[in-house]
Amino acid sequence: MDNKKQFRRVGTHDGRFHADEVMATAILKEVYEIELTRTRDENVLKTLDIVYDVGGGEFDHHGMDKIYRENGTPYAACGLIWRGFGKEVIKLKSHH
Repeated sequence: MDNKKQFRRVGTHDGRFHADEVMATAILKEVYEIELTRTRDENVLKTLDIVYDVGGGEFDHHGMDKIYRENGTPYAACGLIWRGFGKEVIKLKSHH
């Protein structure tokens, strides 16, 4: 069985880092072999496979179209990444 992780180019904002994108990065590292780019340059972000906490995409919690938990609390980037990749992390960890 091939245990080699797929490679993904991922990106988040530059400048000060926060717990949500640090944890999001850790989650992604469990699933993929990653190359991390930290930038706010939209032209660079468009070239990446997964972008979080910046860029207005699926995993950015800063936009107007926030995704909320059942209790009304909006997801941070980490929660959005976990929603997208958490099952894969659990599946991978359960096989070890």
